[in-house]
Amino acid sequence: MKWRAGTVDAAVEQWDLVRDGELIVTPSSRLLPVTHRGRPAMLKVPLVHEEALGGRLLAAWRGVGCAAVFVGDEHSVVLEPAVGGRDLTSLTRAGNDLGAIGVLGSVLGVLHGALAAPAPAATTAHDTGDVLAELPSLDEWFRALLLTDAAALGALTDDPASAAFLGRGRILARRLLDDTTPADTVVLHGDLHHENVLEFAPGDWRAIDPKGIVGHRAFDATAMLANPDRATAQDPRLLEQRAELLGRSLGIGRTTILEWSVARSALSAVWSLGDGLVEDSRDSIAVGLLAERALRTGR
Repeated sequence: MKWRAGTVDAAVEQWDLVRDGELIVTPSSRLLPVTHRGRPAMLKVPLVHEEALGGRLLAAWRGVGCAAVFVGDEHSVVLEPAVGGRDLTSLTRAGNDLGAIGVLGSVLGVLHGALAAPAPAATTAHDTGDVLAELPSLDEWFRALLLTDAAALGALTDDPASAAFLGRGRILARRLLDDTTPADTVVLHGDLHHENVLEFAPGDWRAIDPKGIVGHRAFDATAMLANPDRATAQDPRLLEQRAELLGRSLGIGRTTILEWSVARSALSAVWSLGDGLVEDSRDSIAVGLLAERALRTGR
């Protein structure tokens, strides 16, 4: 059965909520401050199926390393609010980006250990009602890059160097996916960066807004390398420091993290080019080129 988005009014009635603020509208969700059984909460009504899966994954994580879900279903979730009022960009703005990266790595370690990854056969069983069985694999996520041949990649950009990078990224992504072992396969957040980790209480940093994917755990270390802003992400020295810190935090080799960063950068660039977002694609490629350079230095 095709998924259909719910409505804020229906969710307020279903969960017996009291409105407690103004509606927040994003391209993918509707968010409303509410009270639920006398306690502050945030209602999230996804507009796209990917966001709905993310809400169900939060519920499956049961507040371990992430926002707790008070109640929810495939159409809406009522979430624990982040009363600390900060995300990790606050640390970067204060000159402590490596501190932010350290928190991100710690949160990832918790999330990756919270659930067992589904068996490969289960990831295609989209009618079981189990959110883990419905999560896409990294192979599915990379289709936009993997199924586009070299000539088509070149046609996406008028820059030969960028086209060459996309071609290298496609080859590398295929190798990384083929070499992924069950031991390295986890339930991934998919989009863990500075703005998706909030302070729920002083020092209590937890994740929000997972995409939900199944694949190599190093992939989850790559979104943060492209964030939270252009200047930070494209600082060559800082990128190497970030990769080293993440490697130590997650117990993953520096080379593996940098290779997945190259692959993700190529994928992000192809997505952006497909949407006509040329500047975004250039930013993604710039990060990927820096990761390639760091791989060549071997430090």
